[in-house]
Amino acid sequence: MNMTTHRRALRRYWLVSIGMLLVACGGGNGELPPSPAPPPPPPPAASAPPPAASAAPTPPPAAPTPPPTPAVELTAGQPSPDPIAPLPTVKILSPKKGQVVALEKASDFEVKLEVNHWKTAMGDAHVHLILDDRPYKPIYDTKGPVKLSELTGSDAIAEGAHVLVAFPSRANHESVKTAGALAIVEFWIGKKGADKPQDVTKPTLIYSRPKGEYKGDMANHVLVDFQLANAVLAPGKNRVHISVTGPGIDGDKSADVTQFGIPYYLDNLQTGSYSVRLELLGADGVALPGAWNSVTRTFSVSR
Repeated sequence: MNMTTHRRALRRYWLVSIGMLLVACGGGNGELPPSPAPPPPPPPAASAPPPAASAAPTPPPAAPTPPPTPAVELTAGQPSPDPIAPLPTVKILSPKKGQVVALEKASDFEVKLEVNHWKTAMGDAHVHLILDDRPYKPIYDTKGPVKLSELTGSDAIAEGAHVLVAFPSRANHESVKTAGALAIVEFWIGKKGADKPQDVTKPTLIYSRPKGEYKGDMANHVLVDFQLANAVLAPGKNRVHISVTGPGIDGDKSADVTQFGIPYYLDNLQTGSYSVRLELLGADGVALPGAWNSVTRTFSVSR
């Protein structure tokens, strides 16, 4: 074999080898294998977590439950000490017992008192002056005269029989109950008639407190007070029955006073109107005869 022939044979050999290699490697124009699956898309970028919802405001602590309103109480208290000797005395100088005062002069008729051994001052000790079982008028100047019209409220002075009562009172309105402290006078307006005044020679209850309106702290420890003429209180005998109705009281609140001079007090009163009834009862529980021996008054409380 010459050199030229040898080169041609060698070229054919390499061409055949290369073709076979291309077929084995998938080259050339034959059907290509399927392309590999594309890589999965990259995961989405992590989004920032949503801002946390603002925390709900902490509710304010619940208001404490107010304590229940205490019930109204009616209890006996300690009497004030009796004044030291000489004991106070009160006299009614005008009108005189049985005096007849002309009707046209009644409004301006002057009541005059004589008070001994009892020092009075505005806002302090005084005298309670009562006409016909009406609410009392406090008298701080016992030397000055008081007109009858000042004792009737808005009522006109009626013709007929009337009764005046006076007694000393402490600054807290607790009446003095020693001998000689109570003065009572019966008199007439216009002319004497068939009507009779309260017979003050017989057992007589004289209402004093509570009275009017009690505001704020004045409504704490409200005094129940009265005077007595010609009567003795004792267990199983005469007694004064106190009954009170009003806000904070189921039914009524009551007590029996069997010792004269013991004050009673109302505590835990609420805003509103109260009614207090005082009765002078005999041993049988029946009110003793007398227009003043069963009396009902109202008073109010404003907290």
